[in-house]
Amino acid sequence: MAGDDSGDDVHNDTVAACATVMKDAPDASAWSVDDSLALATINTWDLATIPTPDMTDYPGGKYRTLTPDSTGDIHPGCSTEGLSYTPANIPGYPCAAKAYPFPAGVSEDTTKPIVLLIHGNSDTPASFEAFLHPDPSSIDDFEADEVARPQLAEKLPALGYRTVAVDMRFDLNDDPPDAEGGNPSRNFDHGWGVPITQEFIKRMMEAYPDRRFSLVGISLGSTIIRDALRRLWVANQRGDWDINVFSRIQDVVLGSAGNHGVSTYNSPGYCGQNFTMRGEAACQFGQRNTYTQVPFHKPLNGPAVPEALTRSGEWGGWWETPCADGDYAFGKRNACGGNAVQYTTIAMSDLPDGTQQDLFVSEHAARLYPEACVDNYNTSLNDFDTSGYMANGLLRNHYGSVRSEAGHKKIIEVLGH
Repeated sequence: MAGDDSGDDVHNDTVAACATVMKDAPDASAWSVDDSLALATINTWDLATIPTPDMTDYPGGKYRTLTPDSTGDIHPGCSTEGLSYTPANIPGYPCAAKAYPFPAGVSEDTTKPIVLLIHGNSDTPASFEAFLHPDPSSIDDFEADEVARPQLAEKLPALGYRTVAVDMRFDLNDDPPDAEGGNPSRNFDHGWGVPITQEFIKRMMEAYPDRRFSLVGISLGSTIIRDALRRLWVANQRGDWDINVFSRIQDVVLGSAGNHGVSTYNSPGYCGQNFTMRGEAACQFGQRNTYTQVPFHKPLNGPAVPEALTRSGEWGGWWETPCADGDYAFGKRNACGGNAVQYTTIAMSDLPDGTQQDLFVSEHAARLYPEACVDNYNTSLNDFDTSGYMANGLLRNHYGSVRSEAGHKKIIEVLGH
């Protein structure tokens, strides 16, 4: 790996500590790594019909496909039409992605991993880009930036990292947007985002066969990363792809992730009350503050670790950090192609009374287990995004994991190990 010796020593110590803990991890005989979501029978919806639970052909809540369905339609989010940027040219990849240029005088450092950026819900690659609010003085809740701050899309290329972001095209969401029971924020779920991201990772690895990769996600993008890696690993185990995805991964960095629930799970108008992807996405996460494992998380998190390995009896799973020890993934030994993956989570600290400043996730929601296998890092309550990005900065605490200076410092430190 690229980086200074002290960083490598820390990673090696983590691998050793993780291996010790994972000796007690169970095999997969009593737990399934198979998809918890069904495959969609049709890939598109009509932008008008409000789905109800008895509409079994509704594709939300299911994995859409990049191959044609029975009517000839592919996943509607897999498109490069109508983009404001020139899409990255990735052989074999038909969907949208954005490659970031190296600044003048900087060339790619091929000893470093290629960084893949995975955005969150109702968003685009812009979540990793510099942003200047058109009127910073109009924002009353905090002092907004008056000069655009470089973000990961600018900072990483300046450090020599080839940097490419997937674009899951929330603008092409085919749920009814305006009617009662619709999806006004054009939210998408894992069934929408995972197939696109899975193909993105796959084709990037094929295009750069001699390179290692580091993945950075925000919010829903973080659990999309985890599920896409699981599906790619399963494809290799079953002989459907010749690359063990974990043999090529250096880092997985998950910002503000709903690994153990989100606040919207039982909020009015979400899970069990709205049957578009708005509600489906919330159902797939589970409840933030009283988390019990939900079906979508079962093949990702696996069986529960003993309470002694968690903080204050929190729920955590054995499968949450596949290949962190270089050996164990999803209940199987010798599963990693001889490579140990470095995991990092970044989330805002909870308030002193145990509630949250982040609107969606908590420290526990974002955390991975076993903790010997991951660096679960919490930023301070002041480490929010000051740019005013996304709804005049309404989600500034949530985005702080990847848009604050503290988040940047941590991510760049991790990638350099």
